[in-house]
Amino acid sequence: MLNLFTPAGDTDPVRGYHDGAILHILRHYPVDRVIVFLTREMEVKEDHLACYTRGIQAVRPQIPIEFIRSGITDPQNYEKLVQIQDAFETYYQRFPDDDWLLNISSGTPQIKTVVSFLSLDYPRTKAIQVLSPERKSNRENHPCRTVDELVEMLEVNEDNEADAPNRCLEPPLFLLKKRSLNKQLISLIQAYEYPAALRLVREEKNLFPAMTEKLLEHACLRLELQWKKANKTFSSYKGKALEKQPDTFSEYFQLMELRQKKGQLADFIIKISPILVEIGKKYVDTIPGFSLKQCGEQKRDGLWITRDAIGKNYPELLQYLDYGNGFHDTRLYFWLLLKICQFYAGKELIQDERHKKVTANFGQLRRIEETIRNGLAHEITNLTEEKIRELTQNALGKPYQSIDILHLLQDTVQLVRGSRIPWTYDFLNQCIEDSLKEKTVRSAHCQQVDI
Repeated sequence: MLNLFTPAGDTDPVRGYHDGAILHILRHYPVDRVIVFLTREMEVKEDHLACYTRGIQAVRPQIPIEFIRSGITDPQNYEKLVQIQDAFETYYQRFPDDDWLLNISSGTPQIKTVVSFLSLDYPRTKAIQVLSPERKSNRENHPCRTVDELVEMLEVNEDNEADAPNRCLEPPLFLLKKRSLNKQLISLIQAYEYPAALRLVREEKNLFPAMTEKLLEHACLRLELQWKKANKTFSSYKGKALEKQPDTFSEYFQLMELRQKKGQLADFIIKISPILVEIGKKYVDTIPGFSLKQCGEQKRDGLWITRDAIGKNYPELLQYLDYGNGFHDTRLYFWLLLKICQFYAGKELIQDERHKKVTANFGQLRRIEETIRNGLAHEITNLTEEKIRELTQNALGKPYQSIDILHLLQDTVQLVRGSRIPWTYDFLNQCIEDSLKEKTVRSAHCQQVDI
C-alpha cells in the first residue's frame, strides 16, 4: 500500500481556486491512505469547517483519512516538532510493509524541514514538493473562512480540469541521503562490519549500486568461511582478484587477524588453536622420515594418535613421549605436535636452523595458548590488552600485546609455508568504496543519477 503522511497548512485544502499540496498529491499519486498531522490552529479549522475532510473527499471520495491532533500552538519551535517524528515512527511501525509519500510543501518552514528529514531517515519514503500555481508564494490568496467559500473553491477548482498541469516534484533529497549513507557505509566497512553494511544497502537499494551489494555479499560469505561460494558470487573487481590463492587455512587465518584488528581479543585468542594445529601438522609432515599418518588413525572427530602406531613405527619417539606421566592415546593437539618437533630437534634435526626456529616459535605459541586460551575456557572474564600483557609476562618472561602474538603467528606461518598469508580485506574495502562512485539506477519513478 501507498500512504501519504502530510502536515496541513493554510494553503490546504484549496487556495486561490487551486489545489493545496495535499489535494494535488492525492490527484497525481495512487495513494491508499492519508494521515494528516494537525497543529492546534489546523485542528480548529478542521473542527469548524471540516475543511481537510471535505477537500480530500472532493478528490478521493473513498480514501481512508486519519488525523493526528498534536495540540501544537507554536509550530515554529523545533523542539515541539519532535511530535511529527514520533507520530510518523508510530505509523511506520504500524504499516511496516507499506511505502510512503511525505508532503514537504504544507505547514510552516520548520515543519517542512522536519518532514524532509523524515524522508532521509526512513527507507521506503519519498518526499513530494508541490509548486504553487504562480510558481511563487501562494499566501497572497486568503484561505477559506466559511463552508460556503470552501465549497465554492472546491467546485471551481482549476486543477479539476483535464489539462491542468501536474505541479508535483520529487526533489532529489536522496542525494543528501546518499551522501550521508555513504559515510555510514564507509565507517562500517572500515570497522569490517560487513553484515551491518549489507543490511544498510539492502534497506536502501535504490541509493546504492548493485556492485556494492555484490561486494558486500562476497565479504559476508567470507566471514562465514564460505570462500568458494563467495568467489562464485564475485571473485574480482575491475579485473583484480579479491583473494589471492584462497584456501580454507588462509581464510581462517585472516578471520583470526580480523578479530585482532577489531579488538575482539577473546575470539582472536580462541581462533589460535586451530591455526596452530594446522600449521603444526603441515610442518611435522615435512620432517624427513616422519609421517603423522603412521602415528594413528583418522576418526570422525579428527586424527587420533595411538601408542600402538607410534610404538610400531617410531619407538624412540614413544619413549620420549612416555617421559613423565606416560603417553596415552589422544586426538591430535598442538602440544603433541610441539613434542614431536622437540624430539627431532634433539635428533636428526639438531643442526637444522630452520627447525630450531620453528620449534622455538611453536614453544612460545604453545605457552600463549596454554596460558591465555585455556584460561578463557575455564573463566568468565573480559580479555583486555592489559590482561594479555600480564599473563604473557608471567608465562614468557616478557609482556606481549595481541599484535605481538599476531606477528609471531605470521612469522611462524612464513617459516613453515614459505610466505605470509596476504591480508586482503583492506583491498576488498577499497573496492567497496570505489563501487560507491558508480552509477546508481533508481526505481522506475526516478531517473538514473551519477554520484
